[in-house]
Amino acid sequence: MRQPRYLGVYSERPRAGASRGGKKGHAARFFVWELSPADYAIQELDGALEPSSRVRLISAGRLQSGFQLEPSILVAPITLPDIASAEREPDPADTATPRMAAELNDDTLRELELARRAKQIENDLRGSFRKAIRGLSRPREREAALTALEQIAETKDGIVPSHKHMFRDFGVTLRKKDLPEIALRCGLRVLELSPDDDHGHFNLARILCALGAWDQAAAHVEKAMHLDGAEPVYPRMLAHIRRESRRPARTAHKTGKAGAA
Repeated sequence: MRQPRYLGVYSERPRAGASRGGKKGHAARFFVWELSPADYAIQELDGALEPSSRVRLISAGRLQSGFQLEPSILVAPITLPDIASAEREPDPADTATPRMAAELNDDTLRELELARRAKQIENDLRGSFRKAIRGLSRPREREAALTALEQIAETKDGIVPSHKHMFRDFGVTLRKKDLPEIALRCGLRVLELSPDDDHGHFNLARILCALGAWDQAAAHVEKAMHLDGAEPVYPRMLAHIRRESRRPARTAHKTGKAGAA
């Protein structure tokens, strides 16, 4: 099963004869996730657009008839809530008592929990990364910040393939901060999680260029071209690498275990 897909902020349509809820007559607003074509999760928000209640499950029909998207409200949840323990909200015509999410099979519940945990791990690591990046500019904190960045790049516990985007972002930032050695570790993590990611090979090649490892960089760009021959940036990058590698002053940097494409 795919991870819950966040759809946006929705407001509740007023029911016939009912007054509009919320302050100043605003309808109640909710974060909404799609779990499957038949199942959705909603979480009510307060006036500051912060979650104010537990997640509830509703049917596709209930979402369509009772809620409407608010496209002008560009707010997203910081973390994925605990959908696995959510209660199902009965449809208006359903007089049955609310049922726990156990209606979803065990595999679905397990995958929801894994997705929630993966998102929490990513949020924690991104927060630690931002803190370490800030520390680089403070002389007394720089050494500790570099150590923290190295530890983040080597994190193994709880890491799943979807975290490749996180490591890609880390690598790009570290390359721009002139820290190609640590960026290299992040670039290698991307390919460890997704060996056939053409963008991963391309980004790793850019890091290798910063290290002067022209042959390895070219090999990764060639791999990216093999995976996506329609991307026009890749052959231009390969031509650039070949030109730079022929310059006498350009010598390969010792990159250690840089990975073969």
